Amino acid sequence: MAASRRNSRRRPKQTASSRAKAILGRLQSGVSVLVSVTALCVLGTVMYLGAEGLRSLPVERIVVTGKLENLRQEALRESLSDELEDGLLFLDLSDLQSTLEDLPWVYTAQLRRRFPDTLEVSVVEQLPIARWGNEAFLNHEARIIEVKDGERWQDLPEIRGPIGSEARLMNHYQRLLERLRPLSLTPVALSEDDYGQLHASLDNGLELQLGDHDFSLRLQRFLKLWRSDLQDSDRIVRRVDMRYDGGAAVAFDQTPQLAGLTENTQGR
Repeated sequence: MAASRRNSRRRPKQTASSRAKAILGRLQSGVSVLVSVTALCVLGTVMYLGAEGLRSLPVERIVVTGKLENLRQEALRESLSDELEDGLLFLDLSDLQSTLEDLPWVYTAQLRRRFPDTLEVSVVEQLPIARWGNEAFLNHEARIIEVKDGERWQDLPEIRGPIGSEARLMNHYQRLLERLRPLSLTPVALSEDDYGQLHASLDNGLELQLGDHDFSLRLQRFLKLWRSDLQDSDRIVRRVDMRYDGGAAVAFDQTPQLAGLTENTQGR
């Protein structure tokens, strides 16, 4: 009885065929793992080499478009030359845009890649509409443009004032320009002193004092005074001071108007 129990507990003997199958299965499993690992290594290597290959794609050309009057294409290319080492694919276009828009005459810049080797740059130049002091200019947004080669813009109207007053003074100038145009008058300069006093110079030589407050009201009063009393005056108006609540002070040209000169030379 005990012998029969021991026999029943014995595991069935494996045949040579079954042992071979087990070994073959383990080998196949190991080979599968090895193939998978090898494939991943190969794929990683290919991706790495591909990325390095793309990284090494150089920027061979920089194509600049846009109407350029104050900028040279060579200057734009030179400003980007130190930023192109990462290759075309890995360029940080936002950083390059900021680099270009920091240049004095650049208003906006747009960049895009054109494979395999070209960087396209589209530039819109600043358009100065007024001089700011002696050396700088203001664009249409009243932003200061500091340039060294602005001789061609010296005929623009001049605006002067404290730093931070650019937008307000530009707005005042535009109002003057619009309101004086129907009277065939043009402001050529507008300044604000340290006390906030506004002073405008017109193209006919007239100096207009507008004070430090009530700009619109005083301008309206000047327009009425010019139409009613000064426009057709026989005398040349040199200065109008609108800083008086109840009226204005007007200064006329004191130069003698010499219409003609006759001399009796008889008897000499």
